[in-house]
Amino acid sequence: SMASQLKASFSTLEAQKETLADQNQELHHLDQLKDEFLANTSHEVRTPLNGIIGIAESLIDGATGELPSTTQSNLQLIVSSGRRLASLINDILDFSKLKHNNLELRLASVDLRAITNIILTLSQPLAQQKNLQLINAIPEDLPNAEADENRLQQILHNLIGNAIKFTPSGTVEVSAQVISPNQEDILAVTISDTGIGIAEDKFERVFQSFEQAEGSTAREYGGTGLGLAVTKQLVELHGGKITIQSQIGVGSQFTFTLPIAQETVKLVPPITGFHNNFSSELMTLAPIQKAINIATDNQQFKILIVDDEPINRQVLINILSLYNYILTEASNGEEALATIEKGFIPDLILLDLMMPRMTGYEVCQKIRERFPAHELPIVMLTAKNQTENIVDGFTSGANDYLAKPIQKQEMLARMKTHLNLAKLTLAYGRFVPRDFLNFLGKESIIDVQIGNQIQQEMTIMFSDIRDFTTLSEAMTPQETFNFINSYLSRVSPVIREHKGFIDKYIGDAIMALFPQSADEAVKAAISMQQKVVTFNEERQQQGQVPIAIGIGLHTGKLMLGTIGESERMETTVIADAVNLASRLEGLTKVYGAGILISHNTLCCLDYTQEQCFRFLDRVMVKGKKLAVAVFEVYDGDAPEQKRLKHQTQARFEVAVFLYYQQQFQEAKHIFQEVLQINPRDKATMVYIKRCEKYQQYGVP
Repeated sequence: SMASQLKASFSTLEAQKETLADQNQELHHLDQLKDEFLANTSHEVRTPLNGIIGIAESLIDGATGELPSTTQSNLQLIVSSGRRLASLINDILDFSKLKHNNLELRLASVDLRAITNIILTLSQPLAQQKNLQLINAIPEDLPNAEADENRLQQILHNLIGNAIKFTPSGTVEVSAQVISPNQEDILAVTISDTGIGIAEDKFERVFQSFEQAEGSTAREYGGTGLGLAVTKQLVELHGGKITIQSQIGVGSQFTFTLPIAQETVKLVPPITGFHNNFSSELMTLAPIQKAINIATDNQQFKILIVDDEPINRQVLINILSLYNYILTEASNGEEALATIEKGFIPDLILLDLMMPRMTGYEVCQKIRERFPAHELPIVMLTAKNQTENIVDGFTSGANDYLAKPIQKQEMLARMKTHLNLAKLTLAYGRFVPRDFLNFLGKESIIDVQIGNQIQQEMTIMFSDIRDFTTLSEAMTPQETFNFINSYLSRVSPVIREHKGFIDKYIGDAIMALFPQSADEAVKAAISMQQKVVTFNEERQQQGQVPIAIGIGLHTGKLMLGTIGESERMETTVIADAVNLASRLEGLTKVYGAGILISHNTLCCLDYTQEQCFRFLDRVMVKGKKLAVAVFEVYDGDAPEQKRLKHQTQARFEVAVFLYYQQQFQEAKHIFQEVLQINPRDKATMVYIKRCEKYQQYGVP
């Protein structure tokens, strides 16, 4: 009977134990939900807060025109209050992290006096309203602390803010000294105030979450009481302790300790212009001065703003409208990509991270498929400034990130940096073609070294202005520069349009490469001749002499690479094929042709149009053992010349064949027929003279 009773009691205890375990698990789950709710709510609060601060700041700066000084002062108070609220949100997030032990410190050697100067300056508007004096009494020779600079700022911000809050008049002073409680030197930092004080029995309560020393509903000072709870945990995370000394009606002293840094170098330089005693003149509620316009030479940068919150977009538009920017906005990722697809290529993108359907990460990845980071900078805007979010942002291709609420001056400074870097990339791209780097397999000019090289088959183009030396002798150096640039600005874009790139300019001459297709090279050459016709019309209207250009094309293997030495190098192309293209261009003068191509290039053409080329000659080129077959492309000639060459092409080629059979009399007779139809055909004239010479003196 006794055994059965014990067994029953044991079963009851087991059941109660299981119930308690279930309840404990449920409480733990609820606790987790509460913390997650707290963190998520804090993130959501950042969006309207970003709007409040951003819109108010832009109004102070004159986004809607000049405002009365009283209005500006009131707006400055809105900004100040918004910043305080942002600080509280950070406390809530840190509290959540501290509770789950996943807050990491980045320890470094930190100058306490300099950091205190910063916090006292930022706190000045709050003290000014009460006519409080803020004093930095930290000695200049104090050793550096070993601390996380950002978290130390947070500790000081909370303690100084707390002191100002509970001090109606008098002073708030920050002092520090080296103490040795356990035969080991540490730093003790004290924030003293002349405030209302705290009763001794309430010392512990001030460090509890969501608590204040005055806990009644009718208390004089509002707030959640999170600041000191976070502060205590941050101090303890550094290996220090925080203590209170206080007298009601006299004031309080909060003292916290920190380890001394082994490194004596001061990593944070002291801020000049601030004194120990902060006067009320230091920080007035005057409007912030406009930043210097970053766009030089009246250049307007195009900025694409992508955010699903209209208030956030309005903040950015208000801020950036004061500067020389062309602004376009998109309310989601798809709209942003569509805007770029339609042809709006921005210089920089401000991209929100959290958007419906398509996150900022996905948008960034899509943009990076077309534009590399050094050409189109993307700055991510995020309410989530945790390390993992930042890392994900950089992994997806972002150049930088900004945490909401946006700090205006920080945003402008970061934008300036990225736009300048993009401009620099664009600038070096004008000197070293992007295509050249692509062929060398290099992401950036930074990666290029002497001796980088690759072999590739492509079509080489040489073009030159006929009798340029004679032309330039009649011009001043300034006129020569103007003439060359005027000419090159018309013909160079044509090369890019036909998938070619310019390797170098040699005075008036151009050397270009067409890696994709010989057809495109020939089309580019024809188009260049047509551009020269338009250029000549403009020159003749100004009473200037018309010009003519010759173009040589050859397709073959070449080496692209870098030559020089460590301090000075350049990209170049070396190959026999390059020399041949240059020789062909030189031959255009001999035959009076606009465009000459080699047999190799002809074999690579996919000619579907009416034939507009003719066999011209076989020539011996310096360095070549075999003669090279040369063809004239007359597509780019004047319409009448083109018609006449097409009409006489068959007879001309028969005559050339007879000439090579050394049947000079028959060849000469047909050439004379061609010349009667087309009296300006210089190649025919050359052949007639040759026939006469070889008939008289024999064949060499």
